[in-house]
Amino acid sequence: MKKLILLSLILGNIAFGAANKKIALMMSNRSNEFFGVLEQSFVEEAKKLGYTVDVYDAANDATKQPSQVEDAIVKKSAAIVINPLNKDATEGVLNDATSRDIPVVTVDTTVEGVDLLAKIATDNEDGGKFAAEWIVKKSNINPEELTGLIHMRGIDGHTAHIARYKGFKDYLESSEAGEKWNALVEDDKKYIELTGNFAQDVAQNVLESKLSALDPKGKYIVYNENDVMAIGTIGAIQNDSRFNLENFTIIGFDGSTEGKKLVDEKKMAITVVQDFKFIGKQAAIVVDKYLKDNQSPENSEMPIEVIMYPENQNPRN
Repeated sequence: MKKLILLSLILGNIAFGAANKKIALMMSNRSNEFFGVLEQSFVEEAKKLGYTVDVYDAANDATKQPSQVEDAIVKKSAAIVINPLNKDATEGVLNDATSRDIPVVTVDTTVEGVDLLAKIATDNEDGGKFAAEWIVKKSNINPEELTGLIHMRGIDGHTAHIARYKGFKDYLESSEAGEKWNALVEDDKKYIELTGNFAQDVAQNVLESKLSALDPKGKYIVYNENDVMAIGTIGAIQNDSRFNLENFTIIGFDGSTEGKKLVDEKKMAITVVQDFKFIGKQAAIVVDKYLKDNQSPENSEMPIEVIMYPENQNPRN
């Protein structure tokens, strides 16, 4: 009898999940083009599969996301799909959701310490390495002739920043990159780290402040951990009459429409491209299979490969 009751409860939970057609989608910043594409792709696919979607926007404020998750729990959402801003801020409340049998999928960035249904994300660490490999293998830049390398960091604590930072710097410090690049990274006068918070205005302001200490005739690389900051970087350089944009090799990350346009205009050298649309669609499919068939992905880690724009600059070809 106990086994029959338990089976009935399990089937009842699965049936409830399939019957409840509301999914919570939590975006870190809807104004960012990447997240706009991801959101649209997810919502379109979810609607095809028979769901309605409540979309939440944290507007780049990590403190908003815990209360948004709590709201989704109160509304008895069938599933939560979240792009977490901070790897620690949402751990507790997401564990509360999973304890209530609400499946959680993270997209683009993730959070540790939570029993997630799936993590669907670009391999951000490999993307950072990709950019560094291009510098070493494709840029034709001699590190000994380089005045400096400016590393424009994202938001401290953000998992995308952590991974893009690590992949980039680790490669330049590796034996594969070579002693000359190793030496540049170890020189704190040449390897300049600034924090742009993944925001155009912040990146522009911090670089404008730093330019007064740089050599107007020097040669620089600027690695931006997203295209939005690259736009700010370019604006800062163009607004300072002492500097020529041609002396800066600008690198972006995301493959946004504006980023690709800047590459085509030769204002930016390359941008590392993420498949925004695929991530959103795949998240909806994973949730649907779980809610309707109790089917979990074979591997919860679902990294999406990055490519480079322009493609002929791929350092691994």
